[in-house]
Amino acid sequence: MITIKLLGGARKSFDSESIILDVNSITIGDLLEHLLSIKPNNTLDLDTKNILVAVNGIDSSALEGRNTLIQTNDTVSIIPVIHGGA
Repeated sequence: MITIKLLGGARKSFDSESIILDVNSITIGDLLEHLLSIKPNNTLDLDTKNILVAVNGIDSSALEGRNTLIQTNDTVSIIPVIHGGA
Protein backbone atom coordinates (compact mmCIF):
# COMPACT_ATOMS: atom_id res chain seq x y z
CA MET A 1 0.00 0.00 0.00
CA ILE A 2 1.34 3.41 -1.04
CA THR A 3 -0.04 6.69 0.31
CA ILE A 4 -0.23 9.62 -2.10
CA LYS A 5 -0.65 13.05 -0.50
CA LEU A 6 -2.16 15.65 -2.80
CA LEU A 7 -1.28 19.29 -2.15
CA GLY A 8 -2.46 22.57 -3.67
CA GLY A 9 -3.97 22.24 -7.13
CA ALA A 10 -3.41 18.46 -7.10
CA ARG A 11 -5.92 18.25 -4.26
CA LYS A 12 -8.44 20.08 -6.43
CA SER A 13 -7.70 17.79 -9.38
CA PHE A 14 -8.82 14.77 -7.36
CA ASP A 15 -11.19 16.46 -4.89
CA SER A 16 -9.28 14.62 -2.18
CA GLU A 17 -6.35 15.14 0.20
CA SER A 18 -4.89 11.69 -0.38
CA ILE A 19 -5.16 8.48 -2.36
CA ILE A 20 -4.22 5.01 -1.19
CA LEU A 21 -2.77 2.82 -3.93
CA ASP A 22 -2.90 -0.93 -3.28
CA VAL A 23 0.28 -2.02 -5.09
CA ASN A 24 3.64 -3.32 -3.88
CA SER A 25 5.73 -1.09 -6.13
CA ILE A 26 5.42 1.35 -9.02
CA THR A 27 7.67 3.93 -10.68
CA ILE A 28 6.84 7.60 -10.41
CA GLY A 29 6.25 7.73 -14.17
CA ASP A 30 3.74 4.87 -14.00
CA LEU A 31 2.14 6.40 -10.91
CA LEU A 32 1.55 9.69 -12.73
CA GLU A 33 0.00 7.85 -15.69
CA HIS A 34 -2.25 5.95 -13.29
CA LEU A 35 -3.30 9.14 -11.51
CA LEU A 36 -4.25 10.76 -14.81
CA SER A 37 -6.33 7.70 -15.70
CA ILE A 38 -8.36 7.85 -12.45
CA LYS A 39 -8.73 11.65 -12.22
CA PRO A 40 -12.39 12.71 -12.23
CA ASN A 41 -13.44 14.43 -15.46
CA ASN A 42 -15.14 17.34 -13.71
CA THR A 43 -12.04 18.56 -11.82
CA LEU A 44 -9.01 20.70 -12.64
CA ASP A 45 -6.37 19.23 -14.94
CA LEU A 46 -3.19 17.89 -13.37
CA ASP A 47 -0.14 19.19 -15.23
CA THR A 48 2.35 16.38 -14.63
CA LYS A 49 5.16 18.41 -16.21
CA ASN A 50 4.93 21.14 -13.58
CA ILE A 51 4.85 19.20 -10.33
CA LEU A 52 7.30 18.26 -7.65
CA VAL A 53 7.08 14.65 -6.52
CA ALA A 54 8.57 13.77 -3.14
CA VAL A 55 9.04 10.22 -1.88
CA ASN A 56 9.21 10.02 1.90
CA GLY A 57 10.05 13.73 1.94
CA ILE A 58 12.85 13.53 -0.66
CA ASP A 59 12.46 15.33 -4.00
CA SER A 60 12.38 12.64 -6.69
CA SER A 61 14.80 14.68 -8.82
CA ALA A 62 17.42 13.90 -6.15
CA LEU A 63 16.62 10.21 -6.58
CA GLU A 64 15.98 8.68 -10.02
CA GLY A 65 13.36 11.13 -11.27
CA ARG A 66 10.40 9.47 -12.97
CA ASN A 67 12.22 6.13 -12.81
CA THR A 68 12.24 6.23 -8.99
CA LEU A 69 10.68 3.05 -7.62
CA ILE A 70 8.03 3.62 -4.96
CA GLN A 71 7.40 0.69 -2.65
CA THR A 72 4.94 -0.51 -0.02
CA ASN A 73 4.61 1.87 2.95
CA ASP A 74 6.16 4.80 1.05
CA THR A 75 4.46 8.18 1.14
CA VAL A 76 4.44 10.21 -2.07
CA SER A 77 3.62 13.92 -2.07
CA ILE A 78 2.39 15.55 -5.27
CA ILE A 79 3.06 19.30 -5.20
CA PRO A 80 2.15 21.51 -8.18
CA VAL A 81 4.74 24.14 -9.08
CA ILE A 82 3.36 27.56 -9.95
CA HIS A 83 5.31 29.66 -12.43
CA GLY A 84 4.85 33.35 -12.91
CA GLY A 85 6.52 36.47 -14.08
CA ALA A 86 6.04 39.90 -15.48
